[in-house]
Amino acid sequence: MTLSGRRIGLVGPLPPPAGGMANQTRQLAELLEREGASVTLVQTNAPYRPRFVASIRGLRGLFRFIPYVLRLWRVTGQVEIVHVMANSGWSWHLCAAPAIWIAYWRRVPAVVNYRGGEAGTFLARSSTAVRRTLRHSAALIVPSGFLKEVFERHGMPAGIVPNIIDLERFHAAHDGASPTTRHLVVARNLEPIYDIPTALRAFALVRKALPDVRITVAGSGPERAALELLSRDLGIEKDVMFCGTRDRDEMAGLYRSATVVLNPSRVDNMPNSVLEAMASGVPVVSTNVGGVPFILRDDVTGLMVPAGDPQAMADAVLRLLANPEIASRIAAAATHDVQQYAWAHVRQRWADVYRDALARSHQPTIHASFYTRVVSQTIFPLHERLKGHSTVAVRNALEISQWWSPERLAAAQFARLEALLRNANDTVPYYRDLFRRIGFDPRAMTGLADLERLPFLTKADIRANTGALKATTATGLARSNTGGSSGEPLVFFLGKERVSHDVAAKWRATRWWGVDIGDREIVVWGSPIELHAQDFVRKLRDTVLRTRLLPAFEMSDAKLDDFVAAIRDVRPSMLFGYPSALARIARHAATRGIPLNALGIKVAFVTSERLYDDQRAAIESGFGCLVANGYGGRDAGFIAHACPQGGMHITTEDIIVETIGADGRPVRAGESGEIVVTHLASRDFPFIRYRTGDFGVLDTQLCACGRGLPLLREIQGRSTDFVVAADGTPMHGLALIYVIRDLPGIAAFKIIQETAMLTRVQIVPGDSFDAATTHTIVQGLRARLGANVEVTVEEVAAIAPEASGKYRYVVSKVAT
Repeated sequence: MTLSGRRIGLVGPLPPPAGGMANQTRQLAELLEREGASVTLVQTNAPYRPRFVASIRGLRGLFRFIPYVLRLWRVTGQVEIVHVMANSGWSWHLCAAPAIWIAYWRRVPAVVNYRGGEAGTFLARSSTAVRRTLRHSAALIVPSGFLKEVFERHGMPAGIVPNIIDLERFHAAHDGASPTTRHLVVARNLEPIYDIPTALRAFALVRKALPDVRITVAGSGPERAALELLSRDLGIEKDVMFCGTRDRDEMAGLYRSATVVLNPSRVDNMPNSVLEAMASGVPVVSTNVGGVPFILRDDVTGLMVPAGDPQAMADAVLRLLANPEIASRIAAAATHDVQQYAWAHVRQRWADVYRDALARSHQPTIHASFYTRVVSQTIFPLHERLKGHSTVAVRNALEISQWWSPERLAAAQFARLEALLRNANDTVPYYRDLFRRIGFDPRAMTGLADLERLPFLTKADIRANTGALKATTATGLARSNTGGSSGEPLVFFLGKERVSHDVAAKWRATRWWGVDIGDREIVVWGSPIELHAQDFVRKLRDTVLRTRLLPAFEMSDAKLDDFVAAIRDVRPSMLFGYPSALARIARHAATRGIPLNALGIKVAFVTSERLYDDQRAAIESGFGCLVANGYGGRDAGFIAHACPQGGMHITTEDIIVETIGADGRPVRAGESGEIVVTHLASRDFPFIRYRTGDFGVLDTQLCACGRGLPLLREIQGRSTDFVVAADGTPMHGLALIYVIRDLPGIAAFKIIQETAMLTRVQIVPGDSFDAATTHTIVQGLRARLGANVEVTVEEVAAIAPEASGKYRYVVSKVAT
């Protein structure tokens, strides 16, 4: 998405005074307009009218607030999105909160761009009120990982879009010349939280060692008189310049004149002054508070010292002044790091945020009905508690952890892996013997990489050791099995912990799409486990939860007519099922001329089969909704699910995913490999390094939605979805599917590779199917498999589903 043509209402302060948020508001407005967006500013610190009101405490707030609210109401009726620059304290209550509520009442999505290092203190006393207001916003965006962690501790997920630094204005001297004098600069307002006294005391210590050093304090504020008095007391007043607030061009020149920039603040988020100094090629000495450690790397892109410690700050400055090579190294690394804050990188992030906010605004909000709230918040939690499941608590935790950083998720994952392996060693006979045999001690693990020392768990291992894989402490295990669509069914057992985590993971994923438990749902499924379990209690539960099950075994025209009628009658919020089955229903309705695209369906959640592009297109056009691809299995668990921004998020809190090559060794992200999973909630019947038989590709990037969950870039299918050419070359079944899929006169097809030299193709012929089509199929498949491969084309009345009810385009009986 581009920003051109967007109508944006930007709410925030403007200079003067030239504080960080005011500068960011002005700069963002200029950059958005440069991209072709139409920006209407609503200034939160507009001048008082009439001017004498500014001197009347109490009354002046009213004279600013009323015009502000009236302008908000008018502007929100003219724009398509409201971007609210928010801060802590009264700024939140008097400026940000009214903007969010007015946008909500005017049905315009509000993006809340929160900044301010005092968020932790503010949320400690006001989190309930803030959370209540944020529920009515389309997105919460913060500029740093620090603020993201602060908000998630209070149960409020946030995405990250960093501050923007004007690298055209803030840059190192073009001639590469260094300042001719030792010059320190502090560029913070003269307020208590920025602790300018510490910088002055540190300067006094530096001056004792280097008498020719001087310092400039650029900023304004109520502490100026006290700071000037302190300078006199310290005997440094002749070498201190309080230059007041300077415009952006003057500040750029001031940075370039500096030898070191000091940031002495006690509370901070993502200080622009630090980023601007980094961009200007000047080394920074900063306190290590708030969000500073998220933008500075100590002794790499800057030096960090404790807050309120003049001696530590002075020592750091003296180190830089005495060692120009260190100062140069740090400045060069900082200049490199700061490039990520350029508009060229940040622009697309804002475009994505606006796109997603607008997309959400066109969907009913989650918990739209009273009935859904009762079910999701009362009935279902009670149901799970009676079954001894911890689903609700797990889902609540997942809602928070999805916004953690990848590093924090990895640390939590390792802690759970240690616990799983220790439990397996102590209580699971199969693993107790295995660990002893290979000399593996889970208590000696140092990182996730230690998992690679363990052998894989295969379906054959589970069949041969089913009893030994049960933990001796396990109670209430439930027998389960796979459908056996590609061979003998696999029998295994699930504990309550595993069930709770799998249900919670799916629950979280459906909420990404605005669907909650209690919303109407139609499930098109073929597993005997579900279909044979429809006793009175199950039917009663499904009735209360408003879930209706349609069996996918038989897909005759008569049955498809019934399915179409049921969907039109129920008008579900979500469809759930095999992509092949949902695509077939959509196509059938289209041939009957029955519209299904105006029923209010939010999402079609597909799983258990590979999703093909033509199936996605048929489902999206037929039902008028997006498709959410889910990946997992009854054995491996809920592995990954797509969010509305398109990222296939791995449930990394519960599942470790590896991809392995033909040699059994892990392959790098970006390379295809067999998917191996370790389910961290499977203590009662462990799945540790379980070979799924599926192939996929891990991603190195994170999703634009802001979640820290890692991604699956591609799910390529099962090993039986791959074929082997006559010369032994393995290839994905898509290579054969593309030969047949778009040929005229073919209603349905299935490819079965019996041996390396024999492939059968079943065809349901259409009206224009002829001998030429058969010849095209044979020649096309031989071109890929080998000229001497026998290809037979069989005309059939219908393609039979697998035993599970699934439909598969390709089945290979040749080991890849």
